[in-house]
Amino acid sequence: GKWDIGIGIWLEAAWIQKHRDFGPATHQEIINVGADYTFGIGNGLNILGEHLLFSPDQKAFAFADPIHFSGASASYPVGMFDNINMIVYYDWTHHNTYNFINWRKDLNRLSFYLMAFWNPETFQLPQQTESAALFSGKGFQVMLVYNH
Repeated sequence: GKWDIGIGIWLEAAWIQKHRDFGPATHQEIINVGADYTFGIGNGLNILGEHLLFSPDQKAFAFADPIHFSGASASYPVGMFDNINMIVYYDWTHHNTYNFINWRKDLNRLSFYLMAFWNPETFQLPQQTESAALFSGKGFQVMLVYNH
């Protein structure tokens, strides 16, 4: 569900049940709540906050060993072609903080990205692919994207 009541708020939930026994991955409960608001500062400062609960369980809705993450994001359009974005996640289960900042510049068919990150060496955020682990540890990345 998503509601706009001055601020935007949302709730997402999913229950995944496997037909075979996969141990603690047989049932997975995922609940996400969040809110965002764009402040009338300069070109519009957007602030977003979310909390994610993820629980892989052998039995449905056991919540035996849930994992909790909170996240915050700030995004500011510097101009027509520039945007700065910062994301911070906190892993309540392992007490780790994940930090990411990005500057994007758009030029016709090209987009230029300058990214910096300061994360734990062992990446423990729930993810769909292994590519997110590229941002483990400390570092920066420069990327040039051609849009055809």
